[in-house]
Amino acid sequence: MGPIFPQSWSFNALIVYDIRFSDNNFRKIFAVSTFPFFRLITTRNSNTETVLKMKKNMLRSSLTEFPEFPEIKRRLSEQMLLNPFNKVIKYTSTPAMTPLIMPHGTVTSGKPSENLRFSDGAVSELLGPFHILMKLTLLDCSARTTKCVPRLIAVLIIIALSIRVGFLMIQSTGNVLSFAWAESNFFSFPAIFIQFCGISIFQWTRHRFIETFSEKLSLIRTLRLETNPGLDNYQKVHALALILSIPWLVATTSWSLFNFFNGTIFYGGAETNIIFTSLMVGSNFYIWFISSISLAFYFLVFSALNREVVYFNEELDKAKKEKILKNPGVLEKFDIRQFEILNLIMSVNHSLSFFGGLVPLFLFYGIINGIYLTSFIENIPFIYFAILMFNLAAILVYNLILLIPTCALQEHLNATNKILVNNDELGSSKDQKVYQTYRIMVDRIQKIDTHIHVVGAFPVIKPVLAAAMFFIPNIGFILVMIKKVIVANGGVV
Repeated sequence: MGPIFPQSWSFNALIVYDIRFSDNNFRKIFAVSTFPFFRLITTRNSNTETVLKMKKNMLRSSLTEFPEFPEIKRRLSEQMLLNPFNKVIKYTSTPAMTPLIMPHGTVTSGKPSENLRFSDGAVSELLGPFHILMKLTLLDCSARTTKCVPRLIAVLIIIALSIRVGFLMIQSTGNVLSFAWAESNFFSFPAIFIQFCGISIFQWTRHRFIETFSEKLSLIRTLRLETNPGLDNYQKVHALALILSIPWLVATTSWSLFNFFNGTIFYGGAETNIIFTSLMVGSNFYIWFISSISLAFYFLVFSALNREVVYFNEELDKAKKEKILKNPGVLEKFDIRQFEILNLIMSVNHSLSFFGGLVPLFLFYGIINGIYLTSFIENIPFIYFAILMFNLAAILVYNLILLIPTCALQEHLNATNKILVNNDELGSSKDQKVYQTYRIMVDRIQKIDTHIHVVGAFPVIKPVLAAAMFFIPNIGFILVMIKKVIVANGGVV
């Protein structure tokens, strides 16, 4: 008699394995996914039927209930990730899992900290000086003791940043398309993204995202066929980030200093109390600091991912040219490594999509208004016009530094897909294990969504970025033309 399941259960997938047990009897193991809460597993032979309910979330379980069957663990984890191409009744896509396997078939516990003792040096290696600078933001909530005080301070700072945005919005004066209107929009909309910087640092440190990422990255490095220590050196990136933060500091503070001596928040605004103008100068310095830290975190994480995928492609292509991929052991190593890399990418996207998916939107608003401000070159002092244009350039560069690494990762993943798809040797292999592993790798790279989406709608990929960089600035030029038409017809803006 076969296993009986309540009709109320909805099954996502079914896998069947013939396994020889210790009593030398073959039994069929039915693994049924009831994502996301638990998986039901039944074993059956002619005399017995056992139902084991696993109440833990199987996405983060190591399947330690079956220590004798590493292949079952592997295929069950694959099933939850992408659905093997055969023995599957129904396909369902699932989010990223905690990696379940170590190199050479060693099974992990599902918790990286139980397999690899985390060292603070791994984070310092990745972040460099930003590891220390992050603690000076007052948004660091990674401390294991006295959690309440740092979190309270961080929440108060985020609230203060929100109040600052509201204050800047209130200062907006003038008619639509006037200089005062464009200037206030130019600085107010990008100011909104500073809240996201604060919230992101708060969340990343509270959930120890960087520590977890560094730990998983160290695990993936052990899966390389050949060691490459130079690949893990980020000192040049640290130096470049520190250098680029200087013009960003000049941009974020110059306009507030200029207006401080004029006694206003905005050049086109009304005269303001010196207390508020002083607070604006001080807050702009802090804003430069946390926005630089958050961008550095984001850029370094994606730099690490890009390096790992590029090196994976290099080794995969080299193995393809040397015709050693038909060796089941070699292909299996690439299979495991690809699985772990994609898991890490999806985990990163889950943590960074808030920052990477919202910040570009408000920076693009700033770019539109900045381009429109070019039409007022004759109405304001040249020095302030130069400050505005420098801010426009800084916002544009900040946005590109944010988006380009994300696009580059997708290009490298596409390269992985091309290397696999264009491998006729594996595609026509008569070895069932080699062919099945090859098909799983191809299906995995093609079916798993590894994109970050801006406002949940536009994937950050090269064609979309190119289209955005063409159309969005042109909105500013359209506003310039509208203004010129209004003025030419005797109107006033």
